[in-house]
Amino acid sequence: MQFDQRQTIGFQAAQLSRLIALRLREALAPLGLLPAQAAALIEIARQPGLTQKELVERLEVEQPGVARTLNGLEAEGWIFREARGGRAQGLHLSDRAAAIVPEAARLAAEIDRQALGELSRTERTNLIDALEELIRGLKALPS
Repeated sequence: MQFDQRQTIGFQAAQLSRLIALRLREALAPLGLLPAQAAALIEIARQPGLTQKELVERLEVEQPGVARTLNGLEAEGWIFREARGGRAQGLHLSDRAAAIVPEAARLAAEIDRQALGELSRTERTNLIDALEELIRGLKALPS
């Protein structure tokens, strides 16, 4: 058999994702956050009052996972919810979270810089563009 799974985008993407997630977990641990929690807090900081549905769309993850993450963040005092009319609730950072989000974002950006290593700015942009194009293509395929 000639097929080498190590030479596929899936294998390489999974390895990269696993390593970045590990580095993020290690970097965020002193702040008391997991990567999914930090991602949610950073998005809420970018747009205070966004709804859970809007957060799901921004993070491009499944709703049940976001719901669990938000419930945990609320229980730990990182966020609070405010009625927006109807059943919708806006998500807001607590003072505690607002104080720590800049550091979480800085750490995430640093891990990103480390992962991209010696790539030039143009190479980084081209890589991100290519990955976005691959993702769009896969999303367009029938399940």
